[in-house]
Amino acid sequence: MLKSTILGSIAAATLAAAIAATSAGASVPSSPAEKAATAALNKKIADDNAAAEARAQAQMDAYQQQVRQYEQQRAQYEQQVKNAEFNRAPSPAP
Repeated sequence: MLKSTILGSIAAATLAAAIAATSAGASVPSSPAEKAATAALNKKIADDNAAAEARAQAQMDAYQQQVRQYEQQRAQYEQQVKNAEFNRAPSPAP
């Protein structure tokens, strides 16, 4: 029992030391090379996002054009059906 308590305490101390070392490393300022790499990566991400937005907008525009075409064709079809029904309707009896 004492052995497991000691091992547990050692493990906890080791974990605490590792966390402290990691936290201390986080406050180290970035080097100019790291800052430049970060800026380049951020620019690439922004450029990729802009390109994706442009593609999405182009797809939306194409979809809207297809919807307009469909609506126009549907209206023409409905008018043709209406005209055909009118032409088939028997004349009223005198």
